[in-house]
Amino acid sequence: MKARKLNPFFPAPLFLIMMLPALFTMAASEAFAVTASDLIIVYNLNMKESKDVAFYYAKKRQAPKQHIVGVDVPATERMPRWAYEQRLVGPLKEMIKGFVDNKKTPALLLVYGIPLVVEGPALEKADNEFTNLIRQRVEEYKKLVLDMTGDINIIINGGVSRNSKDQSPDMTDSDEGPLDSAEKAIKGAIKYLEDHQSEKGAEPVKQTILSLVIRLSGTSVFVKASMEKMSKLGDKDKVILNDHQFLIQHSILQQELTRQSFKGVLPENALETASRVRLVGGLMGELGFWQELDMQYGKAQTSASVDSELAMITAGPYQLAGWLPNPFCADFDSLPIISEIRAKAIMVGRLDGPTAGMAKRLVDDAVETEKTGLTGTFYIDARGLEQDGKYGGYPWYDKHLIDLAELIKDNKLMNVVLDTGLNLFPEGKCPDAALYCGWYSLGNYVDCFTWKKGAVAFHVASAEASTLKKRESNVWCKRLIEDGVAATLGPVEEPYLTSFPLPDRFFPLLMTGKMPLIEVYFRTVPNLSWRQVLIGDPLYTPFR
Repeated sequence: MKARKLNPFFPAPLFLIMMLPALFTMAASEAFAVTASDLIIVYNLNMKESKDVAFYYAKKRQAPKQHIVGVDVPATERMPRWAYEQRLVGPLKEMIKGFVDNKKTPALLLVYGIPLVVEGPALEKADNEFTNLIRQRVEEYKKLVLDMTGDINIIINGGVSRNSKDQSPDMTDSDEGPLDSAEKAIKGAIKYLEDHQSEKGAEPVKQTILSLVIRLSGTSVFVKASMEKMSKLGDKDKVILNDHQFLIQHSILQQELTRQSFKGVLPENALETASRVRLVGGLMGELGFWQELDMQYGKAQTSASVDSELAMITAGPYQLAGWLPNPFCADFDSLPIISEIRAKAIMVGRLDGPTAGMAKRLVDDAVETEKTGLTGTFYIDARGLEQDGKYGGYPWYDKHLIDLAELIKDNKLMNVVLDTGLNLFPEGKCPDAALYCGWYSLGNYVDCFTWKKGAVAFHVASAEASTLKKRESNVWCKRLIEDGVAATLGPVEEPYLTSFPLPDRFFPLLMTGKMPLIEVYFRTVPNLSWRQVLIGDPLYTPFR
């Protein structure tokens, strides 16, 4: 499992959705309420067992038979991109269009026999040219950011601008990246301006510093200052400030970037997008933009789970390299344009397993458990790692596991057992297991549990859903299903740690009983067009 640091500028959602609340009406939290009549059930025409599972599920959940569709896809766990586009996407688009025309919002259920992985397209000459452009821009903007950071540091430390004295730009901590160094320099510059606010004769220096700060961080400096001013004004004055054309234009530009972030960046629109990012986020924003593209395009990470890729089936052209933000995620509920963006995505679940019989058992267990509710013990396997405060690292995720245990205990939701040692739970030492989340045993399931019927569990590791069929495989998703779990999730290939649902979001939401499994998953999984997959009855509501 690899950790990655979230880029603070582009296309990280938290940066892009910083809209001005005073200028827009905020969207209310949406309840999607997926039902059996919303499901399009997809099976493999080349596997009799696949059709059997599809009709079995429809009968069990009373889903309309006319919503079952067969597709001519390979009877393998991986499929080439051309087969995905021609044999899967084409037929499903027609079915989805029929739902939309009838004012329905469909969700897809892929059953036993539908491949797990769609391969990435072959790298073409144009792709190589684009990755070379990205790397050139990264180096160019690193130098520009370091140059201006050096200028700020020289001035606020009592010197003069490098431009007038030809000083070295290397005025930053060598252990820091350009963005971290620039952020620290901007904080120092703001403090300098505050400390010298009333000092006579300092205007030229202050103007130089302010100019450098704006060039580095863009119009966001003005917006932040305006928003802080607004927070101190009365309602009447706020209305006057809201009419300021600068704030309105900034918000419109930010909205455009936000809308685009959910479809990513294509080579043909990269330069135009970069110019918009620079207006909003300055040189730091544009450097972050190119660095993010370098991570995604540079590594040619274009394979994905079929499920996650299909979530973008109606989105139109979108970035295939790397991952995209999941608009269904609860983080975006207050985004004004989120309904429009969610209308172009679709929830996708999977009823699957090592055999067709096991796939059917998932819905059997779900229906049976819903009659009485899921009870038992919640096992949480953390590591007790020392916290370092860094987003996306191992300690960060470990803390979310520990926070989950505390939340369950504090609210008396279920008996919980937390392990913070470096080893996993010992084999056979976890009886009455209803829920589980933990890490880290890569591709090596440890038989610790006696599972309750209807149990929900996932293990955080790099490729635990890479296969559900290979007999010799010991990956966690496959083995959890074989051992009796009713629902799980995991990645088909290396997904990065930040792509997993946070456990202290996923499980508490599941335990409210207010939404079925597929909605809980899509409210908490961060990415689409990426590598995670949900396995289980999408309508399962174990705590209803």
